[in-house]
Amino acid sequence: MTKIAPPAAVLRRTCRSAWLLLGVAMLAVRLAAVPQFASETESIDRVIELIDRRLELMPEVAAVKFRQQQPIADPAREHVVLDQSVADARAWNLDGEAARTFFSVQIRLARAVQEHWFERWRTRGEQPPAARDLVTVLRPQLDAIGRELLPAVYLASSALTQMPVATLRPRVARLLRHPGATEGLLAELTQALGTLRLVTAPTWATLQRVGVLRVGTTGDYAPFSEDRGGELRGLDIELAQALAKDWGLRVVFVRTSWPSLMTDLGQRRFDLAASGISITPERQRLAEFSAAYFFDGKTPIVRREDIARFSSLEKIDQLGVRVIVNPGGTNERFVRENLTRATIVLHPDNRSIFQEIIAHRADVMITDGIEVRLQTERHTELAATMAEPFTRAGKAILLPLNSELTTRVDAWLVPQINRGQIAERLEQALVGAK
Repeated sequence: MTKIAPPAAVLRRTCRSAWLLLGVAMLAVRLAAVPQFASETESIDRVIELIDRRLELMPEVAAVKFRQQQPIADPAREHVVLDQSVADARAWNLDGEAARTFFSVQIRLARAVQEHWFERWRTRGEQPPAARDLVTVLRPQLDAIGRELLPAVYLASSALTQMPVATLRPRVARLLRHPGATEGLLAELTQALGTLRLVTAPTWATLQRVGVLRVGTTGDYAPFSEDRGGELRGLDIELAQALAKDWGLRVVFVRTSWPSLMTDLGQRRFDLAASGISITPERQRLAEFSAAYFFDGKTPIVRREDIARFSSLEKIDQLGVRVIVNPGGTNERFVRENLTRATIVLHPDNRSIFQEIIAHRADVMITDGIEVRLQTERHTELAATMAEPFTRAGKAILLPLNSELTTRVDAWLVPQINRGQIAERLEQALVGAK
């Protein structure tokens, strides 16, 4: 039997898929070696790339149907595929109705591309090019893309729901390269992508299915979580990596901030958060915490020459004293609850806030004692003013309310706390952060 060489388009797709797999593998190695924040645009582009791959198969699908004089639309099959896709999306904790709209638009996009080729072949009297078998080759490939699509949507869901439509639209517009795709259909697809949200907290089964643990962290609080030139370091980064490894998962770090921490958790942007997070009654009303792995309290840090001047809370709370604070966390709440005369200065970047004191643009910061310890070792110009902190609170891993993951986290964490391993790791993180 004479073998027929595959069409050039097939070879191009095969080569591109090989390069894509190589790129994914190289990216995975890089991420494993250097912990860093996940790129939200990359996660969105992954979803669009899979939709693009699906549409690439439509000319071959159309060619088979045209030669066999089959109709483009197959309502019975489409109904089965759509219902199964929605059921699968719900199993991934995605909004079922949003998923139905999303997959419905894709079905109509696929039809539109096939209709374009049918019309071209009819009007020009052309025969379609050779195509692979629909049942044994093309549909299995389409099913395989579908199996990749839901995990990609799951990982991109928080970025999709937060990205403005005006920013998302140009990314979707690349699909216009497929003849038959219209701006109207792509506008519908853009809107549908923006509604693909997670509606429930992740379960153990979900994590095992996706193979990823999404960890929220701020990257601005050494020695727990610090972003140094794109590389994440600190105790909580190491704990998250170790936890994910023990659970057989890949860790993905999601950027959050102190003002948005609880909102991001409620919007399912991550599965848990680790960033030197203090246990507070306000947070406990909205979320759960693991066992506390460290206890600390609010301590003032000042210029070394001002130790005597700011040796008590009463001396700090005076007219003309500038108390600088990063917004949204327990530091800001403490100063607002306890200072009535001093001037409170908000500074959005916790990584540069201590330079403001050194430069005499602020006088005092009140933060956790361990951060004071680290910063006074980093900056000899700074010093703590008190041996004992004003408060005492535990630091722990933050999880969604009623999360079934809490007991699993504690089962992993508590033995290490009891053996002193977390304390040892914290000391190592302090040394590494200097």
